[in-house]
Amino acid sequence: MEKGTKRRIMRNESFYLVLAICGFMYGLIMHNYSNLEYKGYPRAQACYGECYEQYVAENGTVVEQLQAKAAEAASDPFSSIRGLWAGCAACHGQNGQGMGAFPRLAGQSADDIISKLTTYKNRGEVGNMSSTMWAQAGQLSENDIETLGKFIQETMNE
Repeated sequence: MEKGTKRRIMRNESFYLVLAICGFMYGLIMHNYSNLEYKGYPRAQACYGECYEQYVAENGTVVEQLQAKAAEAASDPFSSIRGLWAGCAACHGQNGQGMGAFPRLAGQSADDIISKLTTYKNRGEVGNMSSTMWAQAGQLSENDIETLGKFIQETMNE
């Protein structure tokens, strides 16, 4: 056989090998992920007829669910900062108990928290971790700072 013919055959074999591997991976992914569950029921495309009627009876329509969430958020004075608190909790603990080098927030007054966050926002020094807090506090609005202070004081008693 000629050298060029061997290369062509090897190239074709490589192409079919890659194609077979891709086909196998596609089949594996489709088999494993074809019917993932989300919120306790199969894919939305599979829920119709009686399934959908049962879902609506149990959970309400999408509009009703959104209205319920909006009403719940309106009754929570701290709903605007719950997402922000998740970032704080990563270092200070979910209940503000402090973790490692990160100080305890629980038991501090709203005025103390507001004062410290405002100082951090203005790149002032409060303690050893001041430089860590500059970027965090710099992203907060004055309203966020006040609400965080009230949230810590009212929900994290010692």
